[in-house]
Amino acid sequence: MNQRRGRGKFYYQKPNKNTDISHNLTDATMTTTNATKNIEIEHGSNCCGGIKMNLELDYEGLMFFEQLKQWWKMLKKSPPVINLITKYYLQYQGNPYEQTLRLMYNCQDFHSAKAKSLPFFIIEQFNTFIIEHPSEKLHQYLTPRLKLEAYMLMLKQNTSALTKIVAETFEMASSREKFIDLVKCMISKKKYKEACQSVILFGLQEKFSLEDFLVPLIYQDKLFLLDEYLATSPKHQEEIVVYMDKLLGMPSVRQAVLVFASEHSLTEVKWEKMQSKPFKKLITRLVKKFDLPSFLTPNLNKRRNAGALHFLLQKRYIDETFSDESWKEMVQEAIGDDLDLQKELVIQIACYGDFAEALKWAHFYHVDREHWPNNVRLFADDKHIEPSNAAQEELECWDEPQQPTEYHKFPLNPDEIFLVNSVESFSEFLNLGLLDMDIVGLDCEWKPSFGGQKSELALMQIATRKKVYILDVPALSSNVPHAWNELNNSLFNKCDILKLGFGFTSDISVIKDSISGLSFSTKQIGFLDLLSLRKVLDKHPEVVLPYAHTGGPSLTTLVHQCLGAPLDKSEQFSNWDKRPLRTSQLIYAALDAYCLIEVYDVLKRCCEYVGFPFEETCYNIMTNGKIPKSKQKKSKKDEQKVIDIPQPNSPIQEEITAENIRLVCDTMLQGLGKKLRRCGIDTIILENNQDHMECVRIALNERRFVLTRGAVFNKLFGNLCAGYCYKVLSDDIEIQLKEVLDYYHIKVTKNHVFSRCQFCNGNSFVKVSRATMKMMASQNSPPRFNPPPACFMDEATGFSSDEDYDDDEPGRPISASTNRKWDLYPDEKIDVGLCQTRCGVQIQMASIPDDILNSIDIFYICEDCGKVYWDGSHYGKVVHGALHNIVQC
Repeated sequence: MNQRRGRGKFYYQKPNKNTDISHNLTDATMTTTNATKNIEIEHGSNCCGGIKMNLELDYEGLMFFEQLKQWWKMLKKSPPVINLITKYYLQYQGNPYEQTLRLMYNCQDFHSAKAKSLPFFIIEQFNTFIIEHPSEKLHQYLTPRLKLEAYMLMLKQNTSALTKIVAETFEMASSREKFIDLVKCMISKKKYKEACQSVILFGLQEKFSLEDFLVPLIYQDKLFLLDEYLATSPKHQEEIVVYMDKLLGMPSVRQAVLVFASEHSLTEVKWEKMQSKPFKKLITRLVKKFDLPSFLTPNLNKRRNAGALHFLLQKRYIDETFSDESWKEMVQEAIGDDLDLQKELVIQIACYGDFAEALKWAHFYHVDREHWPNNVRLFADDKHIEPSNAAQEELECWDEPQQPTEYHKFPLNPDEIFLVNSVESFSEFLNLGLLDMDIVGLDCEWKPSFGGQKSELALMQIATRKKVYILDVPALSSNVPHAWNELNNSLFNKCDILKLGFGFTSDISVIKDSISGLSFSTKQIGFLDLLSLRKVLDKHPEVVLPYAHTGGPSLTTLVHQCLGAPLDKSEQFSNWDKRPLRTSQLIYAALDAYCLIEVYDVLKRCCEYVGFPFEETCYNIMTNGKIPKSKQKKSKKDEQKVIDIPQPNSPIQEEITAENIRLVCDTMLQGLGKKLRRCGIDTIILENNQDHMECVRIALNERRFVLTRGAVFNKLFGNLCAGYCYKVLSDDIEIQLKEVLDYYHIKVTKNHVFSRCQFCNGNSFVKVSRATMKMMASQNSPPRFNPPPACFMDEATGFSSDEDYDDDEPGRPISASTNRKWDLYPDEKIDVGLCQTRCGVQIQMASIPDDILNSIDIFYICEDCGKVYWDGSHYGKVVHGALHNIVQC
């Protein structure tokens, strides 16, 4: 018996163009008959009567208009042109409002007018004229019928800004009731966009319901007016969120939309997007944007908590990065009082083979025995039951006892950790804590956010060399507003106290959002980001850290390299809002801030040992290292005939591998630069607005070879050593690539291909599992309504430029990630709540199609720009296609 369960038949059968849902919008009879239910319209002169006003200019008007066009063409908006049109209005004997419409309508660019065009000038000057020359007679010309016809005329053109200024000049809002029939007519004719724009313009929101045009626009994926409409109608903000949340609670979103489309004769529905995920993201965005209460979206909350639960299970049983107490806190936070999730928790834990833990939670939430998995029942009856197969296989791998990981310990006595959570303790800290201090470590903690709500700061840690102060922000924020001002002046805005951090961006953002009394900038002197310092030192191999350890650009890796052991991050995912704080939480928080001072001291010592200018480097980082650009004026010599300078011999005589050379491409070779990055070569590409001499500055500062073309080669040649500037000859991008590789004797292997980010040139990537990616995709990213290209399922997206899709040569499957020449790190520092990398950049979740999220196991995120990649057959096609004569084994 072939039977589908749990879904309606419409969920499995996508509507097609031959169903009775599609209708001809031009059939006036049909559109009138099938009009939206609550719109009853009797078509008449207020909607379908058309424009009765004569729009042709008489002889005198035409003569003036020709003169105005000629003057406008020569002088644009200038005093003579302004005086000309003002004088015309003063002398005009007819209805100046009608004449203004005629002048605008007869402009050649009326239908698609730009801001500085003649139609805009005419209506703006007329608006100025009636303000400067008010009269009762002038106002009498402005009848309700004229307002209606003026708006009908504006509907014939495509510039909303022009429509708005005409509506203001003609005082249309004062006669808003006259436009209701017109809007109803638009709805009956399925002109939902025009109806929505009109309602916004005239403030008629109270006269129409969600289903009149707002819901159809959402189903048609025309969301560009949604935010503007809701911003002017608080009532509809809650209504639309509740409406869409009810859709999430239905067995099939698509079936519910199909019913609506059939009842309202709605066409152009984007069926591929009528799924719960896009609606879930849209609801989340609207709730966040308009600060709506969470109780309006029970179905969204349920789905969000279910996603949080699966994320926590992944962290607990796959990543194994949870302490027992943190696990208990976060599970209770995610599940709350949801009975279905309580049952799901027991089932999911049992699936991981941890029957004892499943039984414990079953008792904790009083889950009825009939909902327990069979293995949990057996375990409850007989505690000696064997674990599940998955768990048994794991146990069989433990032939040799594993040594526990040694973590870096808090070097001070725990008594030197001070919790500041009262007015008295805060005052004591401000008076004595920062006395004679020249350096502090700063860090923050907040509860992980699994939903759309903004993260609230829980703790701010300020470490000195002898003590660590932990500020309990929720306990202090409302009680001591004046004290935050004092902290701002005595610490954050004090340049002679060096403030250390690691990836300041996310911490500072949460601090400023949570504490209104603090106003400072990390770009001022006194804030040193150790992440930025570490990146600078990575470019100087002479600076050697005490302990060799590979890892990503994370604080725990840097601590390991400087102090010999990593940080224990098992308390990172804790409920930092819960009070009282556990001792283990306080020690973790204190160490996170104090280790910054320890690391700083080691970095300084290592730099001074080899004579590296540590203080100067830190100063440059704190001042953003900006070098003022000198604008060079063109001289007559520059315009002289170009002399052909011969290309010197290459300064590299022996073969060099791709990862050991660094290049910079001029603006004329941006395409070549992308090809070089694809080969794994560190390549900076100048933007169009950058000067050619920027190549020289970058080359000298970062020891790079310059690639350029044409006469620019002569300009750059004398500023660099022989051979350090190469003049590319060919116009063909593939030949250009071969030129450069041959000239500098660069060897490219399979392991170099796609080892760099094609967008930002970075080669530091974070390896992230599907579960973590889906967790992030379900939260902060905006609705991803654009359908994925058909080639996405067969491509390592982002690792290619447009021309790569022309590679038709067959290629055998290759494991793209094996031995690739990149820096690959674990995902411990991905901020799931903020959807950011450890560098503080936003992860680009919006570009990932749903099919990819559901089918790819491992993703790679660029640490520097947040671009997301994944492995696909495109790697093999490129290696055996476009690069088959370049890549060596």
